[in-house]
Amino acid sequence: MIVKSKFIEKLIILIISASIFLPTIPIGISIRVDDFLVLLLIPLIILSKPNFKINGLLFSYSIILLSFSISTFYGYSFLSVPFSIRDINELFRMIKPFLIIIAVGYCNMKILSNYLNSFFKIGALILILLAFLEFFNVLNFKILFYNLYNFDFGSNGNRLILTAGNPNVAAALVLYFLIYFLQKMLLSRDRVLSIIKILFLLVILLMTSSRTSLVVFVVVLFFSMYFHRKKNKLLSFIIVLSCVILVLPLLKYFDYLTIGFISFSDGTNSSMLLRYQQWSDAIALFNQSPIIGWGPAKDLHTSIVDNEYFLLMRRYGIIGCLLVMNFLFNYIFVFLKQKRKIDIMCTQIKSIHYTTLLSLFMIAIIMITNNFFSGYQLMPLFVVMIAISSASLRKSSKKITDE
Repeated sequence: MIVKSKFIEKLIILIISASIFLPTIPIGISIRVDDFLVLLLIPLIILSKPNFKINGLLFSYSIILLSFSISTFYGYSFLSVPFSIRDINELFRMIKPFLIIIAVGYCNMKILSNYLNSFFKIGALILILLAFLEFFNVLNFKILFYNLYNFDFGSNGNRLILTAGNPNVAAALVLYFLIYFLQKMLLSRDRVLSIIKILFLLVILLMTSSRTSLVVFVVVLFFSMYFHRKKNKLLSFIIVLSCVILVLPLLKYFDYLTIGFISFSDGTNSSMLLRYQQWSDAIALFNQSPIIGWGPAKDLHTSIVDNEYFLLMRRYGIIGCLLVMNFLFNYIFVFLKQKRKIDIMCTQIKSIHYTTLLSLFMIAIIMITNNFFSGYQLMPLFVVMIAISSASLRKSSKKITDE
């Protein structure tokens, strides 16, 4: 039996949509809808094609899974870590990107990239609508969202949580869409609608009051100018100017942002002082098992470190951390090496390549104060994008070789 064409592509987009927009299912432990949907990929992969090929992306992630398993076993065997079903659940959740990478390899890249483009277009409209309903509390929408996504109403003022249950994760979700439409505008003629969406999304980013994500946007903006400087220098300048004109007058309405930046600069920011203590604790535990780490050890150590580099080092040692860094950031070197080849691809796939690249700058900064790889909501979309980017380059290289 052969699975019908386009079915896996649609399921992958459904997984991404569920991971971003749907809340967890409270059944004792929090289960995500996309966790169930990913399991459907297993029979579909088996039924779709009899051939199975290992590629570099899949191999590097397989080594990560092996490293994490060894760290977990080592913690149980030699560091007196108590067994916890939460640790096993953590390892199973880490299999999700592995299955997505395999499934993307079986897809038609043009079809999947078109679906992903539609996801960004529709998803942006949904985020914009939900953001304004929540921020202005239309029909008590804010209360509904806070209850649905298990967020403490009084913990963070008037910050948006959108579909994340956390303002910082919500900001990262918005950044994905900002980055995509920024690249789409600079790579195609779809400029008017793209810049309108960019400005709306930028306002929503301010509503989340995430200081880290605002810094990320500035970094992404200037790197976009750099990579597109030859063809769109004037347009890039106009975009930067428009963003500055929009943001500066609005900043005074978001006290959490302005006070946060001021208190950070004078060393009195309470959230950063707490983070420093958490980082110190994580480093102390890392020093006790620096090579392999402790494993997740969720019943022994806190999961709240607010720096994923330190969290990965504590859990999986320097080996596991370096393997994750290689998986995430190696694409920067691949992009720079293959840029000429990428620039002659169709606009849809080329936009995904550039979005993947710029998302890596976002990820590198977000991981300083929050989780990305160990989080459950931000990874699926990135994995699909980097898998599409890698697969399209392999296909392009094969075509050149055949010719």
